[in-house]
Amino acid sequence: MLTIDKSHCKLGAQGGNDIGVAQEHRQDCLKLSLRRNYISDADSMLDKFTGLTWLCLSANALIEIPGALLQLPNLVHLYLSNNKIKEIRNLDNCLSLETLEIRHNQVENISGISHLSELSSLSLSSNKISCISPSDIPASLRFLGLFGNELTDFQSLLSVIENMSHLKKLFLGSNPFCKSLPLKDSFGITVTYIPLSNGIKRIKCEEVELNLPQVLQLLKSKCPTLENIDNNVV
Repeated sequence: MLTIDKSHCKLGAQGGNDIGVAQEHRQDCLKLSLRRNYISDADSMLDKFTGLTWLCLSANALIEIPGALLQLPNLVHLYLSNNKIKEIRNLDNCLSLETLEIRHNQVENISGISHLSELSSLSLSSNKISCISPSDIPASLRFLGLFGNELTDFQSLLSVIENMSHLKKLFLGSNPFCKSLPLKDSFGITVTYIPLSNGIKRIKCEEVELNLPQVLQLLKSKCPTLENIDNNVV
């Protein structure tokens, strides 16, 4: 039994937590999907699934990352998007984790992942993250998604990516530092430049306004391995 798919099964609705898999067979499962249910507490559902390498709990009602993940040392890919998670925790023993997706949650701070030295893909887009520092994020990342958060300090972001020697793809758009700024057109008339919702068009860095080419050049200088920033090839 390598794969179990219990998506769209109304698990968690009215207290229904039985996923219909015998305890003695759970340890043989490598891939488990519990996507699009009503799960608010997944600990009992994950009991005995100690061999998992891939787990999807996206689109549920989780308010925290299940403590059962402490018993999943072989986990490589974890998907937790579209829940109500506020804090990143219970990943202490997931030392093999390569993919962590927590998009569309309520995460306010990045914590509990700095020890994940194998992590290559981290998606935290559409959360409530307002600050970031180099000590928060593993330097092993190749993909970092921070689109649609509450980041205001572009300079602190530069210090983060400067610490990454493998980063290739970065998403930053729809943060406060990407908001519209008053500009002057070729006739000297003040106009409002509206950035596209899916990417950076103009930001302010240390009181200096930078346009898109300048932003891309600056990011590339800080992290030479970058190849794609908000779908712009660099």
